[in-house]
Amino acid sequence: MRKLILLVLLSIFSFGDKLVLQDGEIMAHTEIFGDSQINPKTKNIDSNLTINQDFESIKGKMTVRSLSLKSENIDRDKHMYEVLNIKINPRINFEINTIKKTNTGYKITGFLTLNAIKKEISSNATITEKNKVLKILGDFSIKLSEFNIKAPSLFFLTVREQIDIKYTLAYKKEK
Repeated sequence: MRKLILLVLLSIFSFGDKLVLQDGEIMAHTEIFGDSQINPKTKNIDSNLTINQDFESIKGKMTVRSLSLKSENIDRDKHMYEVLNIKINPRINFEINTIKKTNTGYKITGFLTLNAIKKEISSNATITEKNKVLKILGDFSIKLSEFNIKAPSLFFLTVREQIDIKYTLAYKKEK
């Protein structure tokens, strides 16, 4: 009888399938008023996600090393790393809290940790599965001041405080 109860409890609290990142990219966008755009991106994403039954059961955490964010301008990237305070906070983390179905897709809510500040954010996303590949596409925006980061300026040029984030992630399920 004990073995049966233990088996039932283990099946209830099982972690489900592991989602293994096959391909992904995270892109950021902001602008320097009166000058140009800044569009760093990375494919270097550490991901530890699981899924139980449906898309709304996805849980886990994704991490990006700040140094992996690259734009077309190496000098600007160096300045971006300073602004992001990467010597003290070298990683950006996102932990999924909930995923809810909406009329147009899904709303992913979780905690973004940037510059040692943890804030709840929401993202609109589409989640699909085809040929055993689960794709998550979405976007959200943050303000630098929410993470205790001052938008840099040089002479008369100022970086826009809002950062727009887009992500494209492709996962394969593993037992």
